Amino acid sequence: MSRVFQYLVIAFMVAAAVVAFAADQPKGDQQKAEKQLRMITAMSRDDTARAIISRSFSDVFKIERSQLVMERKAMGLNYGAFFVAREMVLSGSTLPDIAAQLRLHKTMPEIANASSSDWKGIASDAKKMNSRISDNIYKHFLHPEPDKARDALDKYDPAVDVVRADAEASMDDILKARDEYMFWRNLAAPKSDGVANSETPAAKSYQQARDDIAVTHGNTSPASPPH
Repeated sequence: MSRVFQYLVIAFMVAAAVVAFAADQPKGDQQKAEKQLRMITAMSRDDTARAIISRSFSDVFKIERSQLVMERKAMGLNYGAFFVAREMVLSGSTLPDIAAQLRLHKTMPEIANASSSDWKGIASDAKKMNSRISDNIYKHFLHPEPDKARDALDKYDPAVDVVRADAEASMDDILKARDEYMFWRNLAAPKSDGVANSETPAAKSYQQARDDIAVTHGNTSPASPPH
């Protein structure tokens, strides 16, 4: 075998490996995104968590909660799939176009792939959303009054914010969501006056310990100090 031919074979093998690696990257990004999306969907099965998710979506996507409920019910999407739909809208797609594809019995991943959606960006944003949701669970159980007031102002009822697709969660995902929910709920449990007042030494000490636990716990980020 000539040296030139050997070089050509090596070059071809390297090029093939690069192409294969590049082809695997979007798939890997999609899998990372779907992992985060499944957590959102599983978490939303609880009424209190669903209200928290609704507030989080409203804040991130700058949309009234009544509109979110209407859109979600019209398309029959669980919160994980609805997140993808809303991300696609930010990238130029329209909800009517997405709804038309759904009526053809296409899944949200299929619709997103057909639109060449940025799964890496979706994965990053979904991870941030889960972090925000965890943060808001903690804040809700530390100071529930503002959330109750907002729900009343928004006329939001978690019992109405339900679609059949909300049940699309595996038991493993449900258990992971439950553990995450309970972790942040239990972390907010101490509610003495010293902790409730964020300017006291007790509050600052508790907040530092809470942030250390949060960072150690996993993907979530420390919450803002309690107000």
